[in-house]
Amino acid sequence: MPQKTKVLMVDDDRMLLDMYKERLELAGYEVTGCANGEECLTKVHEMKPEIVLLDIMMPKVNGYDTLAAMKSDPQTKDIPVIILSALVRDINKSRALEAGADDYIIKSEVMPADVIKKIEAVLAKYQKDVTPEKSPKPTVSPKVTPKAPPSPQLAPPQEIEFAPLNPKPAAPKAVADFSKAGAARMVISGPQKISPWVFVILLVLTFVIFLAGFLYFRR
Repeated sequence: MPQKTKVLMVDDDRMLLDMYKERLELAGYEVTGCANGEECLTKVHEMKPEIVLLDIMMPKVNGYDTLAAMKSDPQTKDIPVIILSALVRDINKSRALEAGADDYIIKSEVMPADVIKKIEAVLAKYQKDVTPEKSPKPTVSPKVTPKAPPSPQLAPPQEIEFAPLNPKPAAPKAVADFSKAGAARMVISGPQKISPWVFVILLVLTFVIFLAGFLYFRR
């Protein structure tokens, strides 16, 4: 199991200290709190934290003096320090950074998640070989893709014979019987030409029949 990163948080606001302690511990850090700079200088030698979150306005020893004492001590000068203060003026930030602070955070402008990101960034800069303890990720079994059922084998299409669209006509064989008394049968093997005399006779007969009918109805 990896070793937890030890954080020393120094703030005289007990409620704020407890809130950050809870959030940092949920993130995997080991957090120790103290209420002023005097306690901080004692704790920093006892626990050897990987990083210190330091307030400025505190009783007994303020944050500036605490930071200066740490940076002047060979045993604590290499410990990263992040100032977490309510002071918003640029002069306060400049003074803290010049004294050796690694970052300056204004309390009213950040959430605990932002502070955790700042801690991670500073530790990465120092390349600390300590990381927050994280719960192991659950092992996810690989997804098994079900095999598709084999496609049914289709029988080869059978050859279907189609009747020709334009079948050849059979040789014309039309037999007409023109006489009930046994007249000779005539085989029609093709179109026949009509004699001009037959045409004239038919025309005259038609005229005579028409005239006879006309005279009959005039009576």
